[in-house]
Amino acid sequence: MINNDVISAVRNKANILEVVSQVVMLKRIGKDYKGLCPFHKEKTPSFHANPEKGIFKCFGCGEGGDVFAFVQKTKGLGFLDAVKELAHQFGVSVIETEQEKTEYKRRSLFLLLHEQACEFYGKLLKDPDQGAAARQYLASRGVEESTIKKFRLGLAPASWDALTDYLSTSNKVSAATLEEAGLSRSRTEGHGYYDLFRNRLIVPITDEQGRVIAFGGRTLGNDQVKYLNSPESLIYKKGEHLFAFSLAKDTIKAQDSVIVVEGYFDAITAHISGFTNTVATLGTALSNEQGKLLVRHTDSKRVYLAFDADSAGIKATEKGAQTLEQLAAGIGLDLRVVSIPGGKDPDECLRSPDGPSLFKQALENSQPLIEYELSQATASCNNQTRDGRIETARKVVPILARISNAVARSEYIRQIANKFDIQEDSLSSDVGSQRKEQTNRTNSQYTSKPISAKERFRPADGLIDAERWLIASFLSNKQNYELAFKSLSTEELMTTSHNKIIKTIYELGNGFNDTTDLERKLLDYFAPEPQISSALVEIVLKAEEIEKQKISVPVLLLQSRVKLMKERILALTKTIRNRLSSSNDSHETNLLQSKISELNRLERLTLPTITNMEEIEQVQEKLKEVVLSLNSTSGEGS
Repeated sequence: MINNDVISAVRNKANILEVVSQVVMLKRIGKDYKGLCPFHKEKTPSFHANPEKGIFKCFGCGEGGDVFAFVQKTKGLGFLDAVKELAHQFGVSVIETEQEKTEYKRRSLFLLLHEQACEFYGKLLKDPDQGAAARQYLASRGVEESTIKKFRLGLAPASWDALTDYLSTSNKVSAATLEEAGLSRSRTEGHGYYDLFRNRLIVPITDEQGRVIAFGGRTLGNDQVKYLNSPESLIYKKGEHLFAFSLAKDTIKAQDSVIVVEGYFDAITAHISGFTNTVATLGTALSNEQGKLLVRHTDSKRVYLAFDADSAGIKATEKGAQTLEQLAAGIGLDLRVVSIPGGKDPDECLRSPDGPSLFKQALENSQPLIEYELSQATASCNNQTRDGRIETARKVVPILARISNAVARSEYIRQIANKFDIQEDSLSSDVGSQRKEQTNRTNSQYTSKPISAKERFRPADGLIDAERWLIASFLSNKQNYELAFKSLSTEELMTTSHNKIIKTIYELGNGFNDTTDLERKLLDYFAPEPQISSALVEIVLKAEEIEKQKISVPVLLLQSRVKLMKERILALTKTIRNRLSSSNDSHETNLLQSKISELNRLERLTLPTITNMEEIEQVQEKLKEVVLSLNSTSGEGS
């Protein structure tokens, strides 16, 4: 059963920044994190995630909610499925159907098999005889025992089926299951299965929590395939993970930057050399998921791409930069390209004499992406000929046109014009035309699909706003809670969702530790009801505003109740006028007109002079009398 305890447990584990960052590129702005809204098209970020409150809010389209609402909206799930999705992701056991139970057991089995395989490979590497050659190879690369232990390196024996036999026997699983897990392969001819990794140095690949989910294997023989990687499986999708991320994430956060390399040993050598904020891609071009993972733990969004200096590395840099640039639209990603000294790869550079200091210098001298792209584009251009200058302009204009900052764009145009002897005005004109074309293309993307009524922002009217401020008074701090609890006991709110929230607060009474605890209890309680949950997010933000701006709650309560009273008077007046228009009885007509006059006096004369809660209660009683008299006249019960 998914009850409030389960919801609370999932909420406590499901960090909203981590969840939102899987979809939105966020940048820290004060206590909040800001990004482009995933629920409507926008070019300027208006989406905020608040990790302290565990909520999100877009001030462009009005969407808001908690971590469950975000998953529901982005993945099109119902509430229960959203809870289960997050529970599965963050290790909270919520198993309901037989199918879910089967899949959960399957994933757990695959994780167990990979953990046991890792231990099996690790023992063989330590074996005095079987592991000697592999340890000698590691020593030649400067990999000591502490690093072997840190990365849990191992050895796959030359035997055809050592691991398959071991895991089949110890877990009583079929070889077919091991193949499904990515550890064995079936023979193309004949029957039986054989180990995927044989006579290879084994490098475990882990998920963000540090659980082994796959392996990379470097040949220790003469295999044509130098590196062999696990196939994708139920627990491993290579485009969603980064090698060494679980080991690097704390340093990434501490140093507010991340270094990205291509190979396993590039990353391992970087960690040995003290660059422990280094991760590696897994044999593919940098994916969107990997890009989001990269900057999840950085505020500055600084990413160093330190790929190999060969042609393949240059292509990987360009593809990686393109992916990150697309992800970072509107966020201000600080993407830098590292030129490895001597045209080497990071591993070779770091293992050379003075390698760490050279690599550190390369990081400090790294080029912003635009400068790197301009230098690559103009590397083969000849500024001594007319055709060379035209070719230079053709290559640099699209790059320069992407620079949003006008001052920076002008400076780069000036530098390129001077360096290649091109007319600055002409180059600037071409860049301006290119920017106009890019803007038109972007605008057509934003206007090609009309914004739906759900996406369109509808500001709250005075009544809704007043009610939210009233409820926010309960959540600002314990002293204000006591004041609101005493002052609003007779208040009946007109908005259904707000009325449910305030009634739940009174039902809870003092059954909470502090207002943060009360806030969480309310979020848990109303999590299955998206409309109320969304309203509650607005209230939580207002409560935060009360504390931040030191708003006087007694004054707020009084003003909000006066506003509510005015809305009630206007609504009741409208009802009476409608009844008056259809009345044929002179006595009833006179009565209705007198009630309208009475309500007008209350609205125009009494409400503006109210200074305390007692006077509010008196007006409330008069309204009740008006309603009772009208009901008795029409023969209706009270």
